[in-house]
Formats: sequence, structure tokens, C-alpha cells
Amino acid sequence: MIIIRAIAFLLHFTIIPVALGRLITYKQTENKDSAIATYIIGLFGSFAIFYVLCSLLEWHQYWNTFTEPFTGCFTALCIAYSVVIAILLIVWMVKDKTAIKASIGNIKKWLSEKLNQIKANKFLGIYMIAFIAMLVVQLYFAFAYEINEWSYDDYDYVVNSQDTITTDTIAYANYVNGEMPYTAEKRAVTAWPTFIAYMAKVSSFEVTTVCHTIMPVILLIVAYIVYYYIASFIFKDAENRFIFLVLLSVANIFGLYSHYSSTFRLLGAIWQGKALLTAVAIPFFTIYLFETYKNNFDKHKVISLAMISLGAASLTTMSALLITITVVSAWIAMSIYNRKIVDLRYLISSLFGVIYLVVFYTLMSALIKDMHRADGEVFFKRGRDINWWYKWFG
Repeated sequence: MIIIRAIAFLLHFTIIPVALGRLITYKQTENKDSAIATYIIGLFGSFAIFYVLCSLLEWHQYWNTFTEPFTGCFTALCIAYSVVIAILLIVWMVKDKTAIKASIGNIKKWLSEKLNQIKANKFLGIYMIAFIAMLVVQLYFAFAYEINEWSYDDYDYVVNSQDTITTDTIAYANYVNGEMPYTAEKRAVTAWPTFIAYMAKVSSFEVTTVCHTIMPVILLIVAYIVYYYIASFIFKDAENRFIFLVLLSVANIFGLYSHYSSTFRLLGAIWQGKALLTAVAIPFFTIYLFETYKNNFDKHKVISLAMISLGAASLTTMSALLITITVVSAWIAMSIYNRKIVDLRYLISSLFGVIYLVVFYTLMSALIKDMHRADGEVFFKRGRDINWWYKWFG
């Protein structure tokens, strides 16, 4: 049973990102994304899909809240997201069946090429072993280490995820006393705690086990996949790439000097949304933007940029600031590098997640204010007698 639960959990970080990444990028004709970029795009694409469904059902939940708590939306979210992902997996298997059949042969060919490189360059093998050894050490501490009070934000995040399962609601319960409805706008407009709850529900693992034991290992591997992608952008030679990863690992291992540092976010509390944003999403998005801007415009990359942006925006409200800084800085840097204003369509699509987050935050803030007003002056006209939900099911 544990194996089945583990497989159900791992699917969301293996097959599903690959499938979504291929669906998002398969129409690219020139300068196709690498396998790593495709995987990360698919991963954040899954976060983006979850975010859209979560925000719609959360809005439905609060819109229909009047005199008593409105429950059941988390179950609806679990079903809706699972069905959407299942449909997309089937579409991927149909559209990409040729590549799927050839994948085993391609993997064998890739491994053969890497072995030949190692045989031709003994130092490459040494650097690879050194990096793998340091990665294993980091993974062990990610699995077994407890950061205690430095994970202080978990009083909110982990409890929020557990309350989501217990109450069958989305961002609805007070994390101190369980009172419903209770909402802080900055928590209501993010989907990561709800995604953690979904992963716990699907796998039947406890929320604390998901956050403190399983997620750190998986997300740390994802982070170093991104760092290899960065190394590939900087260096063409495989030996230099692994030297870079070795030096980066050393810097990370000995870089836990403050709980405000990015190294702490990576090795200390990577299961938190803002940690995943700073340790994985922002580094990948920065390099992906450089890769995108240096080539000719490809309309199919607009979707990739929008999905990365939306998936990253789902992690924390802090993403509104950090994604904007990243996107605008990359656009300015590449405009200076190319000595011309680079494509504005890429800029706008890269800010799609921020726009969605700001609009959702504005709407949720107005709706929550309406719920606390007794003077009749409201932003939205709603009521039990006119809501379609209560007319049909009330």
C-alpha cells in the first residue's frame, strides 16, 4: 500500500510534468527547449492548472458563504484537477506516442554518450562522483534534518494545509482555533498550501510528512536539475558544468548563515512556497528568459512563459514582486545586450502570472470586505435568494 501511495505521489513530479511540458512545447519548431526546460515548464504548468482550478472553486466557496460555512470545495478541486490531468495525460500519449516509443532507445543512446565522455575524460568522472556525493549528503539532511523554530512559518502553512483536508474547504479556517470562515487575503490568493493538501490527500501521507520529509527530497532534486540547466547555459563543456555544480554545492552546504538567505530556503525549508519560488522558480525563469530573448520570436514560447509565470505566482504573494523584478530586469538586460527593444509579447506573457495574481487578490479582497459589511454598500450583488447554486442545490 505504501508503494502505491508513493507512486501516486511521484507521478506529479515525474510523468505529469513530462507530459504537460511536451504538450506545452511540442509545436516549437526553432530553438526547441531542452529536456530539462521542458520538464520544468511542465512542472510549473501543473501548478498553473491547479492554481486556476483552485482560485475558481475558492471564489465559488466564498461567493456562496452567508450564514454558515460552505464546505466541499476541496473535494471538488481534487476531483477536477485529477480529471483534467488524466485527460491531458491521455492527450499526450496519443499526440506523442512516437516519441514515447523511442524514449527507451534515446535514453540508452544518451547514457552511452555520457559513458564515452567519462572514458575520454577521467576528470569528468571525478567531478561527477564528487557532485553526486555532495548531493546525497544534502538529500540525507533534507530527509532527516529538522530545522525546529526556523520553520516558524509552518504554524500557518502546514496547519492551513491540514485544515484544508479536515474541513474540506480552501483557505477557509482559522489556523489558531479552526473558526470558519476566516481568511487572510495573502493566503487566500495562493495555491501552494492547497496543493500540499492535495498531495497529502492523494498519497494518504500526513501533511507534516509531506512537508518535512518527502517534499524536501523531491524539490531539492528539482532544484539541482535547474542548477544543471543554468550550468548548461553558462558552460558548453560538461566538465565545467560539474565543476560549477560542485562549487555550488559547497557554497550551499556552508551557506546556512541566515534564515533569510537563499541557501536556507534551499536546504532548510524548501517545502514552503516562497522557498520554492526563490530557490527554483526565479533561477530557472531568469535563464529561460535569457534563452528565449536571444533567439527570434516564436509564438509557441508565449504559452511556455505564461505557464511558468502563472505556476510561480501560485506559490506565494511575494511572487508578484519577485517575478516582476526578474521579468523586467531580464527584458532590460537583453534589450541592452541586443541594442534594441526586445519583443514586448514575451514581456507581457512573462507577467501573466503577476496579472492573474493581482486581479484575483483585488477581487478576493473586495468579496471578503463585502462579507464583513452590514451597511449595504457592497462591491458585488449577491444573496442566497439570487445565487444559482442555492436555487439549484440549496
